[in-house]
Amino acid sequence: MQIQSTSSPEAMDDINNFLQSHHSGTLATADAAANPHAAVIYVTFNEDYTFSFITKSETQKYKNIEENKNVALAIYDEQEQASVQVVGYVEVIDDKDGMQTVMNKSYKYSAEVSGRELPPLEKLFAGEYVALRLVPQAIKMAVFARPESGADELFETVLLSKD
Repeated sequence: MQIQSTSSPEAMDDINNFLQSHHSGTLATADAAANPHAAVIYVTFNEDYTFSFITKSETQKYKNIEENKNVALAIYDEQEQASVQVVGYVEVIDDKDGMQTVMNKSYKYSAEVSGRELPPLEKLFAGEYVALRLVPQAIKMAVFARPESGADELFETVLLSKD
């Protein structure tokens, strides 16, 4: 991924710091007929600016992704009054090692955040595991807790393109 433009010189650093410390969000998908669906997922922000997550092949989110690869992801922090919104498309991670890495991180985040080793996905009988990569086209961060900020100072935006 290549950064096309940013709203400020600090934009990518601010977004990167936020995403390295937040590992769950709401993924919005839509089927071919544009019927929306949203689901909470554990997600990893990768060094190449992509996101990875795991699901199962019979979940509604995966069925929608098969029909329409365009998605949105929202990650929120109540205490910081900050959110990151991502728009992009999803690819399947084909290799076994990549899938295992994504799976291990999901288990790790579940244990750290909830104190439960098994993430919610483990409890669903919904087909086989599928590892996915979200390739962002735009990442936008809003920080509402910034002191005395106006509309221009609330947002950090990064536009990305494939290499």
